[in-house]
Parts: sequence; structure tokens; C-alpha cells
Amino acid sequence: MPFFTVRQTKVSVIKNAPIEGLFAGNGSFNNIHLATLVVVVPWFVKRIIPLVNRGGFKTYVFLLLLLGLPIIMGYWTVMSMYGKRKNEKIQLSCRNLEEYIIIHDPELKAKYHGKEKVPKQVFHDAHFEGTIDFNGV
Repeated sequence: MPFFTVRQTKVSVIKNAPIEGLFAGNGSFNNIHLATLVVVVPWFVKRIIPLVNRGGFKTYVFLLLLLGLPIIMGYWTVMSMYGKRKNEKIQLSCRNLEEYIIIHDPELKAKYHGKEKVPKQVFHDAHFEGTIDFNGV
């Protein structure tokens, strides 16, 4: 057994932990990368765009304040969607989505099936509208 898997017990007295709740999902994040992007991108924009390239330090601070929040949001979005998992010790169950939830809406069922991920907001709205139910697993 590799060192990065959690050993499962086969004894009926000892209940295994639910594997689905133990992995953290995409959580790759680095503060140094974020700080570098927040500092370098406004400097690069100040150097490239002719309208602001003659400005001094105040122009750089203005661009830093203007572009800082969109850079942070973009970095968090990209790292949340495409970053690697935090916890590689858990062996994923690799089950289909239909084993966990029941989708009553045909449009949602066509869009999210198999290994497709359902975004949290879509799942929240659909669950409270009654078009998605938990399977009871």
C-alpha cells in the first residue's frame, strides 16, 4: 500500500471514516505568487500603456489600487478551479454524481452527470427549488 493512502479497515466493529468528506478539493494557493502578481502586474501595465508610462510613483500606486482587487479575485478563481488538491493522502472514491444526488431537471441532468462538478451556487439554487435532492448515501 502506498504511503499516501489511508488504510481502510475491513472489521465490522471499526467503522471507516466517510471518504467523501476528508479531501479538501482544489486548494493550491501561494501568498508569494499572489503578492508578486499584485506588485508586478501594475508595474508592467504602467510600463506598457503609453497613457500612464510617464507617470511616477503616484501613478503606480493608483494602478496598484485599481488593479489589485481584480488580480486577487482572478488568482483565487484560477487556483480554486485548476490548482492541485491540498490533501493527497485520501484515495478518492471515483463515483459518479448520480450516486450522491438525484437531479429532476432534464437540463441540469444533461449538463451535470458522471464526473462533472456542480458549482455550489447552481447546486444551492437547484436544491432549494426542488430540482436536486440528496440520494441519502
